Amino acid sequence: MTTLNLRAIAQYLKDPSYLPKLIDWHRPSSSSVQDHIFIFGAPRSGTTLMKLILGTHPNLASPGYETGFFTRKKILNNLISYDSNPQNNSVNQLREESQDIIQFFDAYAQQVCEENQRKRFVEKTPSHVLRINFLIKHFTNSQFINMFRDGRDCYCSARNHPNVKQGSDLVRYAKYWKKCVTARLEMGNHPRVIDIKYEELVNNPEEVVKNMMEFLNEQYTAKQLSPFMHSKNSIMSSKREEFSKLSKPINSSSVSRFQKELSQKEIAQFQKIAGQELELLGYLS
Repeated sequence: MTTLNLRAIAQYLKDPSYLPKLIDWHRPSSSSVQDHIFIFGAPRSGTTLMKLILGTHPNLASPGYETGFFTRKKILNNLISYDSNPQNNSVNQLREESQDIIQFFDAYAQQVCEENQRKRFVEKTPSHVLRINFLIKHFTNSQFINMFRDGRDCYCSARNHPNVKQGSDLVRYAKYWKKCVTARLEMGNHPRVIDIKYEELVNNPEEVVKNMMEFLNEQYTAKQLSPFMHSKNSIMSSKREEFSKLSKPINSSSVSRFQKELSQKEIAQFQKIAGQELELLGYLS
């Protein structure tokens, strides 16, 4: 819940340079040396499942929902509003004490890790894929996990999801999925980025997760694939319907669901918009 930041307005009237400074705060020149892990990808591509898999690891802290720290909407809101929830006073204090948004994120991540007695912070915000170049530039020691999934299946999942606004319309979602995929593909290969296909993860979870943990320089543990361990994450306490599958053993039941759930007209419409990207990722035979 946000309210108009009267303090910011008062500060601006008192000091007209305040707003430019605040904008610069969100356009940092500094870099982080922390070894965070960022998970992103198009909406409903398996980012939450990946978050739960990593969050069960004894070295990794991944509680709650995505932060949206570096999304353009979040940054714009931060320029004119503040979190008025008294429970978040500690976060507000971290923000006020930080020189820029990079330092703020590091301080927030450190606080979460200390509270959970973990060493590394795992951040999951799907739309951060659109800020991939920014993140790689400013987090020089962090690693990034990009999730790919057949966009037609993503849409089937997104259209009933209350928090995926693009899912309300097939054309809108197809264009957004294409945008997310293109953002990743245009960047090309990078040693700190690993691409994981949802389909490969659910069909062969142990092998895929072992390879990913090797990439992260972390030891694989069998508990990472345990639905019981996944259910302990705070995100599962909401009992939301879209999370119900995550409390069950990882399986491939949602692969190619579009073949049953979409009409031929809808499939053709999606492929007309994002067929090139589907083909590049191997989803069109």
